[in-house]
Amino acid sequence: MKTPIGKWCLLLALGLGVAEAQTIIRSWTEENSVLGLGYPVPIPVDTPEPFDGFRSYNGLFTKHQSMAMNNAYVTGHVVGQTHYNRDIWAYVLSDADNTTQYGVKEGAMMINGGIHAREWQSPETLTQIITDFHDRSDDRSFYQYLLENTTIITIPVNNVDGFLQTQRYPTDNWLGDDITSPQFWPRDGRMRRKNMRDTDEDLSTREDHLNGVDLNRNNNPYWATSNSSSGDVRELRYHGPFVDSEPETQARLAAADLVDDDQMRVYTDVHSYSQVFFSELTFNQNRNTLQTRLLNDFTRHHQNLPGAKRYLDLPSQAGFGIGSTDEYFAVTYEIPSWTLEIEPSSAPAQGQPDTHPELPGFGADYGGFAINGHDGFILPESEIKRVRENLAESHMVIWYGQAGPPSITQLRVVDPATNAIVYDAEWDMGEDGQRTLHQVSYQDILSGKDYSLLIRFDKPMRWRNEAGEIAALPGQSTALDPIVRAELDGVDVDLNLSNHRWVNEKSSAWESYGFYQDDTAVVDFNIDPAVNAADTVELNWRLFTTDMVGQSLDADPQTAVTWAGGQWVNYEDSNGVDSINGGFDTTISFTVSNQAFGPAVAYPSSALYFDPGRGGEGFNIEVLDGNQVLMQWYTFDDAGQAQWFLSANQIAATNAYFFPEVLQASGGVFGPDFDPEAVELLPAGSVEMIFLPPEPFVTANDGTLLSFRGHMKYTYPDGRKFRTSIQQIAAADGIVSLSEIDDIELPPPALTGGSLIGSWFDPTRGGEGFHLQQTINGNAVILWYSYGLDGGQDWFIGSGGTVTETNGNVNIVFDEVYQARGGVFGADFNPNDVQLFLWGSIELNLQCTSGTFAFNALDADYGSGTYNVVPITRPAANTLVCEQ
Repeated sequence: MKTPIGKWCLLLALGLGVAEAQTIIRSWTEENSVLGLGYPVPIPVDTPEPFDGFRSYNGLFTKHQSMAMNNAYVTGHVVGQTHYNRDIWAYVLSDADNTTQYGVKEGAMMINGGIHAREWQSPETLTQIITDFHDRSDDRSFYQYLLENTTIITIPVNNVDGFLQTQRYPTDNWLGDDITSPQFWPRDGRMRRKNMRDTDEDLSTREDHLNGVDLNRNNNPYWATSNSSSGDVRELRYHGPFVDSEPETQARLAAADLVDDDQMRVYTDVHSYSQVFFSELTFNQNRNTLQTRLLNDFTRHHQNLPGAKRYLDLPSQAGFGIGSTDEYFAVTYEIPSWTLEIEPSSAPAQGQPDTHPELPGFGADYGGFAINGHDGFILPESEIKRVRENLAESHMVIWYGQAGPPSITQLRVVDPATNAIVYDAEWDMGEDGQRTLHQVSYQDILSGKDYSLLIRFDKPMRWRNEAGEIAALPGQSTALDPIVRAELDGVDVDLNLSNHRWVNEKSSAWESYGFYQDDTAVVDFNIDPAVNAADTVELNWRLFTTDMVGQSLDADPQTAVTWAGGQWVNYEDSNGVDSINGGFDTTISFTVSNQAFGPAVAYPSSALYFDPGRGGEGFNIEVLDGNQVLMQWYTFDDAGQAQWFLSANQIAATNAYFFPEVLQASGGVFGPDFDPEAVELLPAGSVEMIFLPPEPFVTANDGTLLSFRGHMKYTYPDGRKFRTSIQQIAAADGIVSLSEIDDIELPPPALTGGSLIGSWFDPTRGGEGFHLQQTINGNAVILWYSYGLDGGQDWFIGSGGTVTETNGNVNIVFDEVYQARGGVFGADFNPNDVQLFLWGSIELNLQCTSGTFAFNALDADYGSGTYNVVPITRPAANTLVCEQ
């Protein structure tokens, strides 16, 4: 605890007679005595699991270690040793990288516990925080957002030696032998506050029970500058022989060094008791304002939880201090920083107002006697579950706020009649920390037509109550629907908005959340036809909302918001000026027409696609029955080796394919040593393909097919993106668009090369396979997705295959099959780096539902072999089919 306790000395003196002045050890009891509580004296239990009581240090430590070993988001670090050479552990709650899902360097939150040994509520609270993150790390909402977009440093027990001493003597205290001296206060044993410098662990030793250092007086920048700390080694608030003298202090500094200085955004030191915040003011008024907002968010939230406990902010005077830890972080990092004093409340200090006049104070808050101020350090076992759970939950609110103000990452217009993507605008992060707005109009946006507007944000934006309904976060009063406006020449346009909703489902459709539940809002609109006096007009959009804690939008997402100098940086208001308040986002505009131009939308065909500027890699897209689409992507890794990805999903838009989970295979090996049980499919990001209206493609026999072009966006697992343009390489024999199939008279079934288009595999070799395609010029193409001799992915490609159709069999020979090397995955791909190496040959003999696949490699290590294969997929909208 941070405040003086002179009144408690008086309470003790009044409660003891002179005959008892020689007492050395005195025990807490449930009875009405000098150290009587009025409720059972808590005894720590040696268990790792939470219950209605206090756990031993060993129990807490076992819980911490178990979570660190079983959750990739929880990592333990030994940051120092105590005087007794016990490890001091910090636990970092975060993912493996140092950036958010949106490409910005993560902000860090730090919380310290157990600095004063007797304050058992503190380690329990921090353990509950870690537990909540462990239990909810895959909630796709509040907790997973914080884990993947911030770094949270926790020290559950800073003063390990002292904490063990208090638990070694859970009922016993050392009392001095002079009732007129503050040293008469219960000090060692259960009431030890300081660390164990120059102190043994035997309570009966008289000479050293007042020794130790108050770790909350041992810190820069105000060390030894206040009468609230002491240079007397026997005093309760002894500040140590020099600043940062204690190993526990050094360990806390080492924990802060687990992140870069510019990442730190908020610090909390958890103590008991008084039910207040002792926040640190500095001469930076913006920092002070933001700190006050955070503490108000905490207080309002906490008052709306069971117990309805109110926490009051008691800020310090800028430029002065007592050597506490929160002062160090406030001044050094220019971040919001405070000491949190857990309940119960306390009586007012002399000359000070009562911070909680509605409560009796001390243990009396729970029906205790409150005859000794020190009983406030001993929370009843019946209360600790509520206290640790509620405090852990309210800390999430603070960290959510300090993760950063919200910004719009994407705006998309959809035609709900066809589920076609009409317009798409998205901010992409560049290596220079600046975002670029990528925007494409795929169709004309018409006035008077019904559309849906999707707005995606860079954090989960809304809270859901126990019924799963959108509601204000407890303690907040927030408009739940975003403000959506459009202007023409500065005048609002009637949008006829309806059906506002937040998206809580991850689906194959366009109406899906991004990374986290409720990070996406959708509203239907219909632009008033009266805006179109001309053929086309440019509408400027004005968008506004707040996040769960009332932070307004960053009005200009081009510059990513970060923290520096004690405030948000690049956080623009509605006028485009840096602020701490945000405003309307007016960065997006698009054209609205009063008549449609160009061809109608159509479903993209099954085909091979590539970017003409990225020759050497490409995609196979197969539209399948059951409204499914399969994607296979042959490309390279960062080292120039071949790699491939695959994904399948429901078709959810007329002109787009969404693959929210792209998979990468590992564990295979080429040839006879291949073990399908060793193959593992791992998530490798996501892909979106959105297509422009099709263009006519004239075939060699004067037929006309539809040819498709579009755009591909790949999103890495860490949120980075790269984009390419795609178009058909060639038209496949017999394949048409789904939009055309109903208008075509199909030929009778026949076994031809065109009827065998699709993906095939050997059922005994699940985890590899090949895609076969016959083009309209009669040649065949094969893409074989396999592995290298020593493991790792590989793919082999052949084109110009000769097709020979005989009764009951189709023979396809690829005399030249190649391996590819040299390309680099992603934005740095250069087609000039790609090298093709002649690998060997492949011969296929296929029937409608079975066949053989024979290969003959030039390299003897690959050798030759024959596999029995069956089809996996058959594209829909193929006019050529064989007998099943």
